[in-house]
Amino acid sequence: MKTIRSILQSARNKKGLTQQQVADKLGIALRSYQHYEYEERKIPLVIAADLSTILDINIYDLVVRNSTPNNESA
Repeated sequence: MKTIRSILQSARNKKGLTQQQVADKLGIALRSYQHYEYEERKIPLVIAADLSTILDINIYDLVVRNSTPNNESA
């Protein structure tokens, strides 16, 4: 199963975006975005929605993996 980290990194790289560029598009600090990409913090639903639009990914993948303890499948 793909992790949030691999989903975000892959989608970001496909779009040719840096972490800083994604953070700027979200209106958050770089370190805040890194916390989400490195799975150090759960992604708030509003940020997940914005990420799905910016990176053209399915919000379901972010929400389900984000809500499962230790990011393991249920």
